[in-house]
Amino acid sequence: MPFRLSRVPLVGEEYTVTPGGVAITLRIYQPVVWVRLVPWVGGTHPEAVTFPAVLDTGNNHSFLMPASLFRTWTRLDPAGFVTKHTVRAYGHELPCYGLNIEVYRTWNSNPTARRAGRLQTDRGVVIVGDSLERFFPRLPVIGVRCLCASRATFTVDGGRGTFSLHGPD
Repeated sequence: MPFRLSRVPLVGEEYTVTPGGVAITLRIYQPVVWVRLVPWVGGTHPEAVTFPAVLDTGNNHSFLMPASLFRTWTRLDPAGFVTKHTVRAYGHELPCYGLNIEVYRTWNSNPTARRAGRLQTDRGVVIVGDSLERFFPRLPVIGVRCLCASRATFTVDGGRGTFSLHGPD
């Protein structure tokens, strides 16, 4: 499904958000989109919340997320998902779970209820177990594999301090 997020401001100064009651610091220059995970089969939990994820071109996986944040924000149990693939990340073999990413529009850096589009994860989402969280990024990360699987375009305009994310036309 085509979608377009244009000229979204990069985080201009460090600030804290509290999706689902969890305090998260967004750091300067991070390209942050607000998302919700959607199971390949079934639906989202009625109490699931949108949360920030960093677009990270230095990450070659689809989506990485700490288990503690996954449980709080999605209200889902990773044990309930079938895993077909594994990936090697930061020296650890991790399972991929069948979820895709819904991207939401923002207004003044806050998420709205309007869904912009969906990103495909091809192999699924990596949920980093509690014992390994300290070795991984502290925030959910959308990687290059997801952008490629979704045929999405991600650009940064350094002069304007903005980024754009477009789904396939």
